[in-house]
Amino acid sequence: MAVSEVLEKYVAALNSGNADQVAELYAEECSFVDGGARPFGFPDVVASGKNGVREAFAGVFQTYKVEAKIVKLNPNSMEYDVELAGLHIPCIGAATCGEDGKITEYIVRPR
Repeated sequence: MAVSEVLEKYVAALNSGNADQVAELYAEECSFVDGGARPFGFPDVVASGKNGVREAFAGVFQTYKVEAKIVKLNPNSMEYDVELAGLHIPCIGAATCGEDGKITEYIVRPR
C-alpha cells in the first residue's frame, strides 16, 4: 500500500474519533510526534509503539472532537487542516511505512 493511501486512511481515522482505528495504521514499534498545534500553545503529542499511539489518541478524542481535511496529498506526506478546540490548525505530516504498509514514524509540524 502506498504511503499516500495510508495517510488518507489516517485522516478518516482522525475523523472517526476512534483511537483503535488510528492505532491500527501503526506498526507495533513506531514513533509519533505531533507538533502541529505549537503556534497555539499546545504541547507536542508524543507516543511510542502502537499502544502508545492508541492511548494518546484516546486522550485526545475524550477531550476534543477532531475534524481533519486533506489540502494536498504527496507521495510520503500531506498538508492537512485540523479543527480542534475551536481552532483551525494547518499541519503538514510526513510518514514512513514498513513493507507491511504500517506507519513506523509519523511527524507533524505546523504549516
